[in-house]
Amino acid sequence: MEMQRPALIFEHSPLFIIVCILAGLAYAYVQYQKSGPWGQSLNRILFVARALLVSVIAMLLVSPILKQVKNVIEEPTYVIAVDNSSSIARSTDSTRLRTLYSSINDLVELKKEEGYAIDIRTIDGESHEKIPSDVKLDYSQSDLAGFLDQISADYEGRNLSGALLVSDGIFNEGISPTFTDYNYNIDVLGVGDTIPKADVSIRSVVYNKISYQGNQFPVVVQFTQKGFEGRNVNVAISQGSKVIESKTVGLKSDHQLNEIRFLVEASEKGFQRYTVRITPLANEFTTINNTKQVYVEVIEGTENIAVVAAAPHPDIKALRFAIESNSNYTFDQFIYSLPADRARLANTTKQYDLIIFHQLPDRRGVGAINPKMLEGVAQLFIYGESTDIRFFNEINEVLTLDAVPGEYDKVTASFNQEFMNFKLSEGLQQTFTELPPINVPFGKIDLSKGTKVMLYQQVGSIVTTKPLIALNEEITPKKAVVLGDGLWKWRLTSFVNNESHEQFNELITKPVQFLSSKDDRRKFKAYPIKNESTTNEAVVFDSEVYNDLYERVYGNRINLTVTDSEGKARNFTFITNENNTRYTISGLPEGIYNYSASTNLNGSLESVSGEFLVKDLQVEDINLTADFDLLRELSAKNGGQFYLDDELEDLKNNNLPAQGIIHSSEQYLPFINIKWLFF
Repeated sequence: MEMQRPALIFEHSPLFIIVCILAGLAYAYVQYQKSGPWGQSLNRILFVARALLVSVIAMLLVSPILKQVKNVIEEPTYVIAVDNSSSIARSTDSTRLRTLYSSINDLVELKKEEGYAIDIRTIDGESHEKIPSDVKLDYSQSDLAGFLDQISADYEGRNLSGALLVSDGIFNEGISPTFTDYNYNIDVLGVGDTIPKADVSIRSVVYNKISYQGNQFPVVVQFTQKGFEGRNVNVAISQGSKVIESKTVGLKSDHQLNEIRFLVEASEKGFQRYTVRITPLANEFTTINNTKQVYVEVIEGTENIAVVAAAPHPDIKALRFAIESNSNYTFDQFIYSLPADRARLANTTKQYDLIIFHQLPDRRGVGAINPKMLEGVAQLFIYGESTDIRFFNEINEVLTLDAVPGEYDKVTASFNQEFMNFKLSEGLQQTFTELPPINVPFGKIDLSKGTKVMLYQQVGSIVTTKPLIALNEEITPKKAVVLGDGLWKWRLTSFVNNESHEQFNELITKPVQFLSSKDDRRKFKAYPIKNESTTNEAVVFDSEVYNDLYERVYGNRINLTVTDSEGKARNFTFITNENNTRYTISGLPEGIYNYSASTNLNGSLESVSGEFLVKDLQVEDINLTADFDLLRELSAKNGGQFYLDDELEDLKNNNLPAQGIIHSSEQYLPFINIKWLFF
C-alpha cells in the first residue's frame, strides 16, 4: 500500500490563518510585554510558545481538512482449476498424473516468483496450497460449467489474470462449458485418453422409485457398446445373490442404444436394492460400467377410500374419477338402497383410511351408519336433500346446522386465504367464479371448536362467512363436511373450460389426502431430511422433542445409531438447542442403512427407527473418452490456449508479466489527524 503526502483544504479563506497568527502574537504580547521574575531569554521563549499555541488553536477553529490519498496495489491472481473426477483416474496412468501434477506445482512456483497470487482449487470445492501428488480422483460428477462459473463469481470485480483448467473435457452435470462466455482468460491442459476403447457401458436404468408391495414394476436397462457389434451379451437383474431374471441380447452398431426390459415383483417392504449386470466380454477396456444398482422403496399398499351413499347419485361417479386419478388410492362404493351393496358392506373386513358419507344419515330411513364403521376412520360428510339434520349434527363434529326445511341457497365457492393446512392452485381458485352454483341448506351454521373453513359460500359477488367445505383436525379421527351436493356439475364445467379434469381432481384429492393421512403425535421424532442421498452428500438428521402439552423442547441428549446392510454400526451423540436440531453425517458409502435414535424424556426412554438410502451416482463410469475438441473450443473462445500434458513447458514459457491494479481512495480527515500536532 502506498500513501501520498497529505494536503490541507480549508472550508474558509486561508487568509484567516494570518488573522490567527496575529491573534496569537497579540495574546502573547499582552501576556509577556513585561518581564517576570525570570530572565529576558526565558520570557522570549515563553512569548514564542504562547503565540504558537494560541495561533494553532485559532487555526483549528477555522476547520482545515486533511486530504489523504491511499493507493492499494492488488496483485493479479492466477487460478489452477483441477478436475479431480473419477473419470480421469479410470483412463489415465497414475504415474503420469503424478508427474503432471508435479510439473504444475513447478508452474505455480514460477507464477509466484513473477508476482502472481495463486488459487488452486478442485472440482469438488476444495482449495489447496499446491496440488497433492495423491490428490483423490474420486469425485462422482463433473460440472465443468458450474466449476468455471464459481470462479467468475468469486473473482467478480477483482484482479483475475486468468485460469488454467486441467481436465479431460468430460462433463455429466450442468450445461456444456462452451455455452458460456467467461470474463477471464482460460488456458486448458488436456488429460486423459481420446481414443475410444472397446467397451460395453450401461447408460441408464429407468424405473419407478416407489412401488407398492405385491405389485410388479418395470426396470428398463439402456446400454451402448463400442467394438462388439453383433456380439451377444447376457443382461441380468438380481437381488442379493438371487438372480431374478436374465436375458440375452444381440448388440447393435457402435454407440447405438440397446434396450432391455425386466418386470420385478415388489415382495418385501422398505428400501430394496437390485443389481443390473451385463456379463463382461473378452477384451473390454473396463467392466466398472457393466453394473448398476437399482433402489426401489416398496411401501405397504395404497390408502383405501370408500363412499357410502343413501342412493345412486352423479356426485359418486365424479368423486370416484377424481380419487382414482391418484394411483395411491383405491376406491370402493356402497349404495344403501341396493341390497347387494348393503350385504357387501356388512361383510367387508377391509380397513379404510377415509369414508365419504353422501347424504347420510338419511332422513328417509334407507340406511343407518354403523358406529363400528367410524372407529378410527377419517370421515367426510356431503350434505344433501335427503340428509337427516338431527343425526347429521350429532355425528359430524365439524359444525351444527340449524336449517329451514326445504329451503336452499344457490352458492358458488371462495377459497379462504387464511386456511393454512394446504393450498389450492391459483388456477383452481380462479375457476370457482366460472362454476355453476350448487344447493346448500339455508339457515344458521355454528362451527365446532377447532374447525377451519376451506371454502366459503359465495352468493353472487358477495362472499359470506358461511362455510361450504370445513375441516376439523383437532378431533380424532379427522372429519370434514361439504354443505351441498351437485359436485358433478363442477366436474363437467371445469372440463369444458379447461379441457381437463385436473382442477376438479385437485379440489377433491387435496382434502382426501389431508383427511386420510395419519397424524404423527409422538413426543420424539428423529429422521433424515432426505430419504435418498448420494455418496458425495452429507446425510442430515433432524430431531423433534415435545413435552406433554406437545410444546417443542430443547437440550435433550440424542443417541443415534446408523447400521449398514452388513451389520456395521456407527454411533453418534448430539444435543439439540433452539437454533440447531440437526446432525450431519458425512462419508457414508453406498448402501441401505437402518437407523435408531433415542432420548430420555421425563424419565422415560423414547425411541424411533427407520431407514435411508445412500446411492452412488456412477455417472463418471458411463463415458471414459476424453473430449479434447470441447476443451480446444473452450480455450479459444475465452482467450486462452489448449495444451497437451506433455506441452506444459510451452505454457511456462508463455507467461505474461504480472499486472497489478491500483485502487485509489481519498480520505478527508480533520486537521487534528496530524499526529505531531495532536501530541
